[in-house]
Amino acid sequence: MSRHCNRCNVDVVDEAIECPLCHGVLELDDEDKVENISDMVSKSSTYPDVTVSLKIMKLVIRIVIFASVIAGITVLLVNYLTFNGVYWSLIVIAGLVYGNLTLLYSFRDRKSIQRIIQVQMLAAIVLLQILDYLLGSKGWSFSYALPILFVGVDVGMVVLMIVGIDGWQTYIMTEIVTFILSIVIFVMRLCGLVKGSFFMIIAIAVTGIILLGTVLFGQKMVENELKRRFKL
Repeated sequence: MSRHCNRCNVDVVDEAIECPLCHGVLELDDEDKVENISDMVSKSSTYPDVTVSLKIMKLVIRIVIFASVIAGITVLLVNYLTFNGVYWSLIVIAGLVYGNLTLLYSFRDRKSIQRIIQVQMLAAIVLLQILDYLLGSKGWSFSYALPILFVGVDVGMVVLMIVGIDGWQTYIMTEIVTFILSIVIFVMRLCGLVKGSFFMIIAIAVTGIILLGTVLFGQKMVENELKRRFKL
């Protein structure tokens, strides 16, 4: 007999009436319903082993924090070598800190990680444009901040796919979006609309390779996910 928690997306293989993770009400199958709730509570309870899942989550957090530290050091160095009067690296680092805090919150409360990432990426794009404008439209957001953001998001997708959080094939949509956005800012650079840097090329290369790898290795699963998303 098992019950399902819709919020945590886990099956509880005993007769408990609440989820051991979020303490929400468990859904019962028709054949598993009992007439007397006291009988269910009185029986011995054993929960599924969530130790492995928790260890994976902690590993993801450590990897993301480590990658964020490396990214922060990198942008500081680039800002120093190409200094044009704006400490844009401090803004990027602030964004990395905020992103890590959001990730920690999503793990703690069992939120949808990929949805959190998508919302944060879109919010970061808007925020970076506003900050660039307020600081005198130096162009650092397109030249450095956005390419670094897209690469960071895609690398995060790879980590999450490796550890199997939320079903790896579902991240294909985020990969497609980051790749398209990387191409868009590169085209804008070719048209002379924004300033450019080698980070634009790196963003296109990394996001393109990750997307191609996901499609080649995923094949049928990716195809099914795209059909589901676009209702084909």
